[in-house]
Amino acid sequence: MSYRVSQVDPRTASEHLLHEMWEYHKAVRSEDLPDDPQYPLKRQILDWQAIKEDESVDRWVLRDDSDSIVAVGVAVRHLGQNLDNGFARVHVREDMRKQGLGTILAEPILQMLHDDGRKRLATGAAEGTVGEIWAEKLGMKMVLQEKRSRLDVADIDRDQMTSWIGKASERAADYDLHFYRAPFPEEVLGRYCELQFQMNTAPLDDYKEDDLVVTPEIWRDWEAKADAALTDINTFIAVHRPTGDLVGSTSIETDRLWPEQAWQWETVVHPDHRNQGLGRWLKASMIGKLATMDTPIERIDTFNAGSNAPMLGINLAMGFQPILVTNTWQGELARALDHLSSR
Repeated sequence: MSYRVSQVDPRTASEHLLHEMWEYHKAVRSEDLPDDPQYPLKRQILDWQAIKEDESVDRWVLRDDSDSIVAVGVAVRHLGQNLDNGFARVHVREDMRKQGLGTILAEPILQMLHDDGRKRLATGAAEGTVGEIWAEKLGMKMVLQEKRSRLDVADIDRDQMTSWIGKASERAADYDLHFYRAPFPEEVLGRYCELQFQMNTAPLDDYKEDDLVVTPEIWRDWEAKADAALTDINTFIAVHRPTGDLVGSTSIETDRLWPEQAWQWETVVHPDHRNQGLGRWLKASMIGKLATMDTPIERIDTFNAGSNAPMLGINLAMGFQPILVTNTWQGELARALDHLSSR
């Protein structure tokens, strides 16, 4: 049996190829969450095509003699920040494993990252799956646990949300909340980007990366890519009234193509303004706002580091339930290449 590796650009790929990849990725997701609703085809394609200006996302497929896809791979690089880091993931079809196909596909992916000057390699795998065995064999270490949690909108305790808003507005009497749907007005954008730097206080455990810097130019590109993918970024911002400072925010992405599904983005509160109920106030207010929109949201998914006890606590109190644990593995890229070449 012979195999053929090819690189795929979803922005120029044929409709037939994109449909093939979508079918394959449905099987990938079903391994981790077998009962989960599947991405609609158009949603998946738009997600693949909406590549941010500050990132490079490269995709590969591996085919057998029958021209069937038997493995897929992806590499992600930040272009302006974290220039030492590269992310890669390889998935081999379940019935084709233990034949060295992962190595065949991983070699050109990791070599591309190495040629680009990346020094560290990261990958992610659902806890207890073969992806973790593969990462360990490449000399990588598990450095960060991430919990994916889901809130079923029908199960939200609306009285509890109202109570959170009431208590927070009493405790945080010097603050106001303002709602925005992207794009942000210019007078808000710069200060909002400065606030996002506080996301670097969120726990990363042993994962190594530089501090994230979000500039107005980067954020505008994110807004444009979200709109091109037919999604909307909805944000509440907390403002400290005496100073006018932006001190907290939370965002949820809603979907025009797949309105049943929404995604909770970051929730951040500046360290100088914590322990006043702002996080709960922001998140409860967002739930209330979503209820007024003409969007039939059924579930909201979010991702948090397993060590982020404060945010996990708020989410659990809201009704979020963990549905998947994914571990991030990281190691030296050169060492991983050496392990591959010796297999």
